[in-house]
Amino acid sequence: MGDSLVAQLLGLLRIDDVMDQVVRVSAFDRYQGSRGLEEAARTVAEAAVAAGLHDVGVRHFTADGRRQWWTFRAPVSWTPLTARLTVFAGPGPHAPEVLRVDHAEQPFTVATYSAATPAGGVVARLVPVAGGDPVGPEMAGAVALVDRHAFVRGSLLQELTAAGALGLVTDAPAKGTGPFAQVGRIELPPDSVLFGFSVTPAMFHAARAAVGRGATARAEVTVDRTAGMPVVSGVLPGDETVGEIWLTAHLCHPRPGSNDNASGVAALLGVAATLSHARRAHARYRTRRPIRFFWGAEFLGNAAVLHQRSQPGGGGLPHALINLDMVGEDQALCRSPFVVERPPETTPTLLGPLAEHVVEQVFAATADHPGTWGPSPFLGFSDHALYADPSVDRPAVQFCHPADRFNHSAGDSPDKVSEVEMARSTVAGAALAHVLASDGPDPATRSAVVERWCRREDGAVAALRRGADAPAGWVSGLADHVTRQGAALRALAAGASVAEARNLCEAGRAPSPDGRRVHRRWDGPLNLRAMLGELPPPTRTLLASMIAEDKHHLSVLFNLAIRAGGRHDRARLVADTSYALRRPLDPHTTTRLFDALLESGWLAEE
Repeated sequence: MGDSLVAQLLGLLRIDDVMDQVVRVSAFDRYQGSRGLEEAARTVAEAAVAAGLHDVGVRHFTADGRRQWWTFRAPVSWTPLTARLTVFAGPGPHAPEVLRVDHAEQPFTVATYSAATPAGGVVARLVPVAGGDPVGPEMAGAVALVDRHAFVRGSLLQELTAAGALGLVTDAPAKGTGPFAQVGRIELPPDSVLFGFSVTPAMFHAARAAVGRGATARAEVTVDRTAGMPVVSGVLPGDETVGEIWLTAHLCHPRPGSNDNASGVAALLGVAATLSHARRAHARYRTRRPIRFFWGAEFLGNAAVLHQRSQPGGGGLPHALINLDMVGEDQALCRSPFVVERPPETTPTLLGPLAEHVVEQVFAATADHPGTWGPSPFLGFSDHALYADPSVDRPAVQFCHPADRFNHSAGDSPDKVSEVEMARSTVAGAALAHVLASDGPDPATRSAVVERWCRREDGAVAALRRGADAPAGWVSGLADHVTRQGAALRALAAGASVAEARNLCEAGRAPSPDGRRVHRRWDGPLNLRAMLGELPPPTRTLLASMIAEDKHHLSVLFNLAIRAGGRHDRARLVADTSYALRRPLDPHTTTRLFDALLESGWLAEE
């Protein structure tokens, strides 16, 4: 559990092989149901066999857009074969060119799920859409040139579709400025009748300047829709009668997607190779629990796996899970520390303190290199979120660098991936998986790890008390919450059951005052995309705008929903969510979010 395990695994790690896998995976356009994802899956499966995993296989699921796993729909098969855009400073292809992009040479320039054009492409007028300008009849048969303010309008795509536009061009998702600007990601609805192109600000302004001269655009998009959704799996064997430890990393992303998430894919292969090597070299590395690995489409791959494994004879659910997503960022370039995202505190577990202890040991062993790490509350932006739902309720932790400034852009390339960070994430994943598969450290070590964790949490609350940013009453409530969580974790470390620890989390708390308890009304793991899809259009548009403005609104939605177990009222759920997120929540915003959950029918007050 200590630095000796970390040092041994660092010695066994073949970091050059891990970095090679980052480059290999980055070469594929890995849309969720695409030829590129299928090719990447074959590459990963071959590497998994070479890494020493057993029972390696690739399972293919139909990418037909239908509801297949509880509320989760399969992705729509979509592979862009051709995606080119040229803008002319005048009416027709004989006018001077002011802009030319080709997805084959410039990643991220085509919007995901762009509709195909007629054979040979289309030539159309370029019509600007700015800010709150309405989309008028002049958009029929035209290509919209959309500025950043108009792009975030929740109803824009519906307006363009209703007006008969052919497609859109925008620089809204671009990252960086000036010569360092990078094209950013656009994702259209899977059934979109529009095509889309993403450009840099310089390209956008060149096209905008040409509008006054009667600018036209020539676009050609051809699409293949035959691919499925692959999921790769393999295992390091153990006693099949006890729960497995799972490690996951999503394989999908437009190329290059080196940090998001070729880094996690490669790190998992590194974990497999390192532990396999350790097992061959030393008998003490053979664990009681099997360690199983999954690579697939984000959210949907895990939904498919969970659905299959939860069926009678399907193999069962894991004892615990480790998710690796965006784990290789060069901290100097990407400006994002290494983060351990904790489980959501809905069920007491030692996984968070153990994971943070392991990562602390890894950073101590690599202290000659720069970089920092820290914990984060559960946010739920990746595959580990599915395991937080009460219907699954399995401890899950995530390793990540969440604030990468190149994320979702063409700048997310292999040169942004740090060898040191990849070594840290790979060894942290391997050490934690080994500890969990060995049924954890001895009781004395467990208690020591939990005591240090509780002291850090108490110190964080004390720092809030000394500050003036948070209301005093809220800080007092957080202090009580942290005290109860600490008591539950200490009990677990001493051998108490999860049920006994959960009772300690509720000790001394008053019952819900108004009796209107909140119940969940959905099947399977929480699927916020499906929930949002069932809202009335005005509410859906409002929430889409809120989420576009601040992605963390999704995290609040998720944390509120998973706490609705029919035992507490709205006020209690909001308070517990704010304590879990370690920050006060804006009452007006939280009311909007909670009301949306009720309006969707996914929550009910009784």
